[in-house]
Amino acid sequence: MMKIASSIQQTVNSNEQSALSNQQKTDRSLFTIHRVKLRGGFTLIETLVAISVLLVSLAGPLSIASQSLQSAFYARDQITAFYLAQEAVEYVRAVRDQNYLVGSGWLNGLSECVGLDCAIDFPNFSHQSCSGQCPTVLIGETTGFFNLVAGIPSIYTRTLRVDPSTLNPDEVTVSVTVSWQSGRLERSFEVREQLFDWL
Repeated sequence: MMKIASSIQQTVNSNEQSALSNQQKTDRSLFTIHRVKLRGGFTLIETLVAISVLLVSLAGPLSIASQSLQSAFYARDQITAFYLAQEAVEYVRAVRDQNYLVGSGWLNGLSECVGLDCAIDFPNFSHQSCSGQCPTVLIGETTGFFNLVAGIPSIYTRTLRVDPSTLNPDEVTVSVTVSWQSGRLERSFEVREQLFDWL
């Protein structure tokens, strides 16, 4: 009888192990199917996070590029303003030197600019007094030179002023102010130079 009971016990244990093994396989297959379903695609939140990270990573370089472009335009305008101011100083120096060559007073022909604002037209070697604000400098259509006679209006306004020294009658201060509109900002650049009656 003992053999039969032992045989029955082994059969029951074998059936239980088989049932447990089948249950574990079923659980594993369900877990695998469930895990595959979770990995199936991106959720809306994951997609929004990915787009946000992409936008943040692009915003920095685009901002730097925009600021670099604005700085380049400002540098271009400022260099042009400096050259226009230096050109006006050279105009006064050229008039002074021309007066020496013909034997007239060193400030002869610049009386409109002494203590007053005037505009310079260097290509035509002339100047005019300004009543109020000086005119906008023009860009010649064929030559590309800045002048006051003909051309396309530029963004620049140039003002020249010659102030005699109170201490030395042979000295003047030449002040040139170039102003322009850069975007929404009004910018200006000023050059001052001392000139002397050196003869």
